[in-house]
Amino acid sequence: MEYTALFVWLSLCLVLGGLMHTVMAGALTHRFVMLLAAPGMIIRKFTMTLTALLSGATVTRVRVYELSSRDIDYRADGAASIAKVLVPLAPLFGTAVAMIALNEVFGRPLKLDYSPPALASLDTGGFQGFFHGTWLLLSSVVRQAMRSDWQSLKLYVLFALIFSLALGSCSAMNRVKEAILGAGLLAVVLALLSSIAIRRAEMVATTPAWFVTLRSFVVSCSGVAFIMMVYGLLTSLVVGFAVRIYELITGSRSRRPARARAAKPKDAKGTA
Repeated sequence: MEYTALFVWLSLCLVLGGLMHTVMAGALTHRFVMLLAAPGMIIRKFTMTLTALLSGATVTRVRVYELSSRDIDYRADGAASIAKVLVPLAPLFGTAVAMIALNEVFGRPLKLDYSPPALASLDTGGFQGFFHGTWLLLSSVVRQAMRSDWQSLKLYVLFALIFSLALGSCSAMNRVKEAILGAGLLAVVLALLSSIAIRRAEMVATTPAWFVTLRSFVVSCSGVAFIMMVYGLLTSLVVGFAVRIYELITGSRSRRPARARAAKPKDAKGTA
């Protein structure tokens, strides 16, 4: 059940990211919002590129500093096709690692040692318990933000960077399905590795250190990703509203991406 809970948790993070992308779709066409999103976009493309290469795919186009483009192009055939579900998931972990590092740099103003709630069983009671635990965690995250020292300039800078990272990790709703498949694959692989590790532990009387480290890393990143998405989604509502006010005052409009570009064929590779 541990890895089923992890899959559900990651899926929840991805859906929250999809909602955030929907809220910010118009605002992201404004230059000043693009600049705010730049750090997260750079980390997004870097992790996507690294994951594609590690998966055996061939990266055909990546423009790290082009703020109007969020994705990379790559060709993934045969066994490398696994990249099509891993690449969309990669930014969630890349930005979570970046958030952990930023929190350390800023003196740990935020508590990030949250873990996904347990899923006791795959019935109604089990899911009710899981989502109740999620609600308690969400309440704890919001209370933490309310108790923060908002007179500190460093905290504002940190939250702006967290918002940028959240923008970098989120994907459009029509791309979330691929990332959820990647989360499912990750959960299955971890479950298989857990089975191998348990069998080995029975022989040597200890769980392999590499597996403990790997599982701890994935769980920690998953918890941080949730915090990042919650803060990011709440901030996106504020930013989206502010941008709308700006548009009404100035008479400007969001420059939506051209339909022709959005409909560009994916050539057998995959555009992440």
